[in-house]
Amino acid sequence: MRWTLRISFLLFLAWAIFMVSPFVALYDLSKAVEAKDIDRITERVNFNALRASLARQILGQFLKTQDLGGLDPQTAAQAGTATLNPVLEELITPQALIDLLDDGQLQQSGGAAVANGLFFPLRFDAASFEKAWRTFILSETQGFRAITIPLPADEQKDRQFRITLRLSSATWRLTGIELPETLRKELTKRAAAATK
Repeated sequence: MRWTLRISFLLFLAWAIFMVSPFVALYDLSKAVEAKDIDRITERVNFNALRASLARQILGQFLKTQDLGGLDPQTAAQAGTATLNPVLEELITPQALIDLLDDGQLQQSGGAAVANGLFFPLRFDAASFEKAWRTFILSETQGFRAITIPLPADEQKDRQFRITLRLSSATWRLTGIELPETLRKELTKRAAAATK
């Protein structure tokens, strides 16, 4: 009986540590963004997966605004990808990621910033614990290796960023950012301007 309780406790403890670990990784990423520590950001971000995530969103929004004139959607997507490459190159750098995650907007962006940035400062008071708990509750796991976290949790869904972290080699890494509608539209305008 004693061994059963000990094993149960150890399993529960391992599960609790695993459940909290992506939030610790996100906190570490927020500290790296705050300190503008490029090396730590590079360790915590899978830039190839992030590029694919942003390309899907921006390309989808871009193709909605274009007259395809009977063109095959796959061919249009390939052409759109070539067109969007300069915009994506601007986005997929550590400095651009710092700008985006720091205040919720890109440098030289006219859009409204997210209040207090995406990452809220961790303090030991009731409001911070409530915000952290809300973020934890609203997060969605995709199996044991991926989690999507809405930020900021107290914003409306259409103004939230959805951060996807994936477990890779015992490290949670940022692999995707679902952008709010306004930012996707702004990036689509940049892509359209780049084609002219």
